[in-house]
Amino acid sequence: MKKKIKIRVPIFIKLIVFSCLLVIIITSGIGFLVLNVQKKQFKDQLIVFGESLLHVIAKNAPDKLLAEEDLALFKLVKDISENQQIISAGIANQKNIIVAHSNLDRVNKAYEPPKGLSKISTTARGIVLSSFFIDGKQFLFLENPLTYQNIDIGTARIVISQAIIEKNITQSRNYILISFVVIIFLSLLVSLGFSIYFSRPINELKKSVKILGTGNFDHQASIIRNDEIGDLADAFNQMARDIALKEKIKDSFGRYVTPEIVDMILANPTGSWMKASLKESTVLFTDIRGFTSISENKNPETIVDMLNEHFTQITQIIIRYGGHIDKFIGDAAMAVFGITKGSYNHAESAAKAALEIMDLIETRALENKNPGEALRIGIGINTGEMVSGNLGSQKKMEYTVIGDNVNVASRLTSLAGPGEILISQKTHDQLNKSNDYEITEKGQMPIKGRKIKIRVFKLNRNGDTI
Repeated sequence: MKKKIKIRVPIFIKLIVFSCLLVIIITSGIGFLVLNVQKKQFKDQLIVFGESLLHVIAKNAPDKLLAEEDLALFKLVKDISENQQIISAGIANQKNIIVAHSNLDRVNKAYEPPKGLSKISTTARGIVLSSFFIDGKQFLFLENPLTYQNIDIGTARIVISQAIIEKNITQSRNYILISFVVIIFLSLLVSLGFSIYFSRPINELKKSVKILGTGNFDHQASIIRNDEIGDLADAFNQMARDIALKEKIKDSFGRYVTPEIVDMILANPTGSWMKASLKESTVLFTDIRGFTSISENKNPETIVDMLNEHFTQITQIIIRYGGHIDKFIGDAAMAVFGITKGSYNHAESAAKAALEIMDLIETRALENKNPGEALRIGIGINTGEMVSGNLGSQKKMEYTVIGDNVNVASRLTSLAGPGEILISQKTHDQLNKSNDYEITEKGQMPIKGRKIKIRVFKLNRNGDTI
């Protein structure tokens, strides 16, 4: 079966056709919208103008109408009708007999509405707005009752020509038409020039290359075309994906040192391991007691070397029992068991690690010839559900655990004295009650941040071996 051959259209033809059609549609739409808006604005101005004239008549005509001062009414109507936009103006009495009109032939005759009069609306002032056509031309017709002490005594009417609106609209239409032709011509030239020298897909690729250069390897060039630029874009996107994968692996190795974490990243490098999840784990905190007094007379280099040696020994023990170092906080360390390996007894591993760490630290303290400089630590352990995942910013992240159970472990560490390991009841319940441990209940103890006290146990080694 033969494959269908897709017609490849040159880029410059696509760009010219698309640009011209786009300019035509937009220009036509804008021109139509502008004309309609202008026409409405002109019409609204005429209506406001007519309302103001009727307001003048309503203010000055009632007393003259009651006094039958026809000459004064005629002068008032004449002054109003002298405006070029006013076709006619008239005042009728209560019997609808015209007593004053810009056309003297209509005076003393009964009022007759124009043929084809169509009501449009009534304003808040009671002015009735209508319109009618004569020889295809539209006229606005406004009428307003004349009152004296809230009694209707007549009606004032004016007819306004919309010729000025048609004139302005015609001028605007001609201007838009000329602008339309000029814009089309210019757009044709510009599209032709850009299609030959600077096509849009090339600009998109250029921008994508710059973004890639800043280190944003997840960026993909959004170009879908059946031409040479499309082939180039596909190759560029594949290259960006390959680089992104390598960078993720590189960043992950640089950010994590625990073998279990590295294995987890390599097993799923696409990124799902970064999502937060709820897991039951065990958290262990260690904290040096009296570190301020120990370090106050030492220079910074000595303090750093001392802490590095201390953390190195702790880290080796933590990793040996299947945990990983979550973070170092000053002179404290936080380790997590059970995040990367969910099948083993993480509480048991944490307890064994804590005992070995305490044995090491206490042994070194006894060997220290200067007891005042010996490091002593307190350890707190808690087991429970906690949220694990990546926290931080786009520039710096860390794989960690958070939650109330993490806080409990930290608070237990604060309660632990030098050489003391405190564990929660959740950890206690998961330990294998063998001769390896000597567990002493310390009773209910208050925990900062919690209203209810919790049961706390002290963990010691029973014998010389685990």
